[in-house]
Amino acid sequence: MEAVLPAAAAGALIGLAVRAAMPARRDLTSALDRLDVAKTSGPLLPSAAPKTTGTLPERVGSRLLGELGGRMTLPTRDLNLLSISPAEHLGKRFLFALYGLLLPQLLQALLALAGSPLPFALPTLVSLAMAGLFWVWPGKEVAREAAAARLIVRHAAASYLERVALARIANSGAAQALTQTAEVGNTFIFVRMRQVFHQADLAGVTVWDALKQLGDELDIPELTRPADTLALAGDGAAVYTTLQAQARQLRIALLSDAKAQANAASAAMILPVTAGVILMLVFVMIPITITILGS
Repeated sequence: MEAVLPAAAAGALIGLAVRAAMPARRDLTSALDRLDVAKTSGPLLPSAAPKTTGTLPERVGSRLLGELGGRMTLPTRDLNLLSISPAEHLGKRFLFALYGLLLPQLLQALLALAGSPLPFALPTLVSLAMAGLFWVWPGKEVAREAAAARLIVRHAAASYLERVALARIANSGAAQALTQTAEVGNTFIFVRMRQVFHQADLAGVTVWDALKQLGDELDIPELTRPADTLALAGDGAAVYTTLQAQARQLRIALLSDAKAQANAASAAMILPVTAGVILMLVFVMIPITITILGS
C-alpha cells in the first residue's frame, strides 16, 4: 500500500505535464482587455518579447502560466535581459522537477524487478529532494547568467556615457548623441538599445524615455542615469561634466567590485593551499618518523 503513494504522485504529475503540453483554450475576456487601449496604462513602448520556439518546455510553461496566472513569481527582469521567455523558463523548471521526482522511482522499480528493492522511505525522500533541487537549479542558473550579463552591460555603459558626453560637447543634440553613440557597439545591449530607439522613433517617444524604460525593464540603473541627465539637457558643457562624472563613478565602482572579487578568490584559495602543504608535510615526515622509530 505504501509503494502506491509515490506512484500515484508521479502519475498525477505526469498527467499535469501532459495537460500542460496540450494547447490552452484562449480566454476571450482577457484577449478583449488587451485589445482595449483604454484599459491598458502600461509603458510607453511595448516590451521586446523573446521569440517563441515552440519547444516542449515552452508549451508546458505557457499552459502552467495560463492555469496559475499571477500566483507564480518569476525573475522577469533577468529573463528579459537573457531573452528567455517566462513560459520557457517555467516549463524547464517543471520538467526538471518532474525528472528529479521520477528518476529515483524508476531506479526503485528496476531494483524491485531484480529482487532487491530499497526501503520505501529512502527513494521517496530522494525523489522529493531531487525534485526540489531540480526546481531551484534553473532559477539559480538564470540569476548567475543575468549577473554576468549585467556586469558586461555596466562596462559597456561606462564607455557609452563617455561617448555620449563627447558627442554632447561637440554640439550634438541629446537625441542624436544617444542614438549615434549606440551605433558604435556590437554587443547585445547596444543591439537592444538600437531596437528600442527605432521603436521610439516610430512611436513618437523621446529616446531618453525609451532608454529609461529599457533600464527599468532590465534592472540596469546605469542606463537610466544618462537618460535622466539628457532629459534635462541644457548647456552642452554642463551635460558633459555630469556624464563624465557618472562614467568616472561607474568605473570606480567596477574597479572596486573587481578588487573585491579578487580578494574573495584569494581568500577561497587559502584553505586548499594550506591543506596541500599539510598533506605534503605528512608524506615527507612519515618515512622519517618510521626510520626514527625503527632505529
